[in-house]
Amino acid sequence: MKIVSDLPTPATPKAHKSKAAKPPPAQPTHQLARLWKPSRTIQRIQAREGTTGEDYADLMEYKDNNADHCEWANLVGSKEVIAATIQEAEGDPKTVQEAQSRSDWPNWKEVMDCEISSLEHTGTWTTVLCPYEKNVVRCKWVFRLKRKADGSIDKYKACLVARGFTQIYSINYYDTYSPVTQLTSFCFILAIAACNDWEVEAFNFNSAYLNGELDADEDIYMQELPGYETGEADTVKWLLKVLYSLKQAGHKWYDVLHMAIIDLGFQVARADPRVFIVHIKKHMLLPPLISTPTRH
Repeated sequence: MKIVSDLPTPATPKAHKSKAAKPPPAQPTHQLARLWKPSRTIQRIQAREGTTGEDYADLMEYKDNNADHCEWANLVGSKEVIAATIQEAEGDPKTVQEAQSRSDWPNWKEVMDCEISSLEHTGTWTTVLCPYEKNVVRCKWVFRLKRKADGSIDKYKACLVARGFTQIYSINYYDTYSPVTQLTSFCFILAIAACNDWEVEAFNFNSAYLNGELDADEDIYMQELPGYETGEADTVKWLLKVLYSLKQAGHKWYDVLHMAIIDLGFQVARADPRVFIVHIKKHMLLPPLISTPTRH
């Protein structure tokens, strides 16, 4: 018996013709020489009209495309603009060694000395021999270059911070929470101030965390300060006050601020414990604790 299928027989695929690969386009044998002329930014600097932060891209482009950097520097004629441009390209130094390798190292060294002097004046630590089998917390320098609105250098900032991740719980710290005002409370206070035409003021505490003191059971021994090593063996800093980036730094600062505000006669709001209220005759003050302080 012969079975005939109604299905069509599949067609044999046709072989594709191989096409010859096209040769790559011819490359130019030479590049056209382009004469870079001073842009409006350079002209404004030359005319002593100042610059903005967006102008530094033009400065770097003009500098990179001119072989004679001395001519570019003379054209700009401003050491601050040159230093700011270099700093913008390189970024803030990450370590003391990197800061020492820069041409503006004297400026960084000056602010580092001021930071150490401030910490020692407030009694942040005392130098002792490292006790046996004690955890030693590490530290580092944080460098930041502050600029004005026109992009020029305002000041150099150097902050000594602890490496909180090297702390050990129940030995170097306990509580770490730091209450912050809720966003809804902050917006509500601003709405009330706008409706009543109240004055709204904001301020920052200088070296705020240094007001917090460590408890007797919080033994924190920190390594010698980078760049300020004494050279003595097994010498460490025994911290007596809170240093930036310690795990309990925000908690200690809130305790100090809370006690100070309560002593001034303020009361804690029921809706948000981070908002304080006080009535002075016909006036009312509402100071919310917006956020924990930062150094930079």
